[in-house]
Amino acid sequence: MRLSKMCVPYFRSTDVGSVPTRKPSWRIAVAIAMTAGLAACSANETENLGQIGAVSGYFGGVVADEPRAVRNARDVLSAGGTAADAAVALYATMTVTKPSVAGIGGGGVCVVHDRATKKVEVLDFWPRPGTRTGSDQTPTTIPTVPRGLYALSARYGRLQWGSLISAAEQYARLGVPVSRSLVKDIEANRARIEASPALRATFMPDGKMLEVGDRIRAVNLAALLTSLRVKGPGEFYSGALGADIANAVTAAGGTLTADDMRTYRPQWKTATEVKVGNETLYLAYPPRSNTGASVISEGGELADILNRYLADIASGSEAAQAGAGRSGFVVVDRAANAVACVTTMNKPFGAGLGADAFGLNLAAGDANMISTPLMGPALMVNPFVWEYYYGIAGTGTPAGATKQIATMAEDLIGTGAASGVSMNSDGASSVNVIKCLEGTPPHPESCQFLADPAGGGMAGTR
Repeated sequence: MRLSKMCVPYFRSTDVGSVPTRKPSWRIAVAIAMTAGLAACSANETENLGQIGAVSGYFGGVVADEPRAVRNARDVLSAGGTAADAAVALYATMTVTKPSVAGIGGGGVCVVHDRATKKVEVLDFWPRPGTRTGSDQTPTTIPTVPRGLYALSARYGRLQWGSLISAAEQYARLGVPVSRSLVKDIEANRARIEASPALRATFMPDGKMLEVGDRIRAVNLAALLTSLRVKGPGEFYSGALGADIANAVTAAGGTLTADDMRTYRPQWKTATEVKVGNETLYLAYPPRSNTGASVISEGGELADILNRYLADIASGSEAAQAGAGRSGFVVVDRAANAVACVTTMNKPFGAGLGADAFGLNLAAGDANMISTPLMGPALMVNPFVWEYYYGIAGTGTPAGATKQIATMAEDLIGTGAASGVSMNSDGASSVNVIKCLEGTPPHPESCQFLADPAGGGMAGTR
């Protein structure tokens, strides 16, 4: 039997055949046994890396708008994965279980904190329009998710890429019960689904809308996920598969070329920073406005930038974002690494057009729908000891951004700080939060995992 599996020390005080000159003290023997036992238990965790339950005790947590995606991300954390690993698994799962706001043909943006490298940066893979080659084409976008998630995994992941995709692949191939979260989106977008043959085939089989508990299968998407799991994103973008996808999208009337696929790269960017006491808040995108009315009157630098975001919403220049199909999630692991992301299909369920043979529905490429969110994801950490304090992500619509601003003001400035903020009802308004206001890792008991009921998701932690 292997020592690392049993966590039971075994030792010998003398070599075989030797004659001890002195009998060792029992205290020394106990000390050696305890040291060996601890080493064995430590080795056991490493040996079981990638297996659910490899991490004992607190392993972090996740909040998102889709329950099964949360469960898969939680399993990744339990298996010793980093926050980045869990974020990849969560997004991949949502491409099957909540394709209204997340898809292989969609995109997103993440703020990422890595404690070991003492770094916070933004991974931007927001979908951009594909190249128009005809006058009567439906505007679609370049699918940015595979390279976006792979970049996150490659830089900050610990587990193998393929293991993070496998649950989503199985869901797509074998089917998975539809959640209340997805049904809510289906009901809200019935007219769009009925108007699109591709969407109708998936979400209205036999002419009937899917209901909670019905099974949804996407066999063609499963095959695409298999390719991504086995080959990575290289073949998807630069190989024959990428060319075939581009040709299929063009044939269906969308805007995408093989050159669009080959040349696309996600971008690592510097976050927008705001001091909040001893901590720093890192934001994915700066406000569009240079100034804003003092709606939030206290809070110094934080109040100033939140007021500028409110000015963006009040200007009405991004009113079309009320119809955006987006979702936000936050993940933190036991080492205080964290990821906060916003996912998007631009419109709910995307363009309703893509490469059906590959199970690929692209994000909408309409000029008024491709803008970055009015409020992106954010993380707050201490830049001296790199402890995690706060993470928030939402839909970024006028309603979602307003709720996120109000939540941040109340949480980070103080009760009543958002009393002057007029709530907005334009668009989906789910906002998910993980707050550890005493700091983690030293105080994980202070962490609160708050999933917004408006999103129909849940929180997963231990």
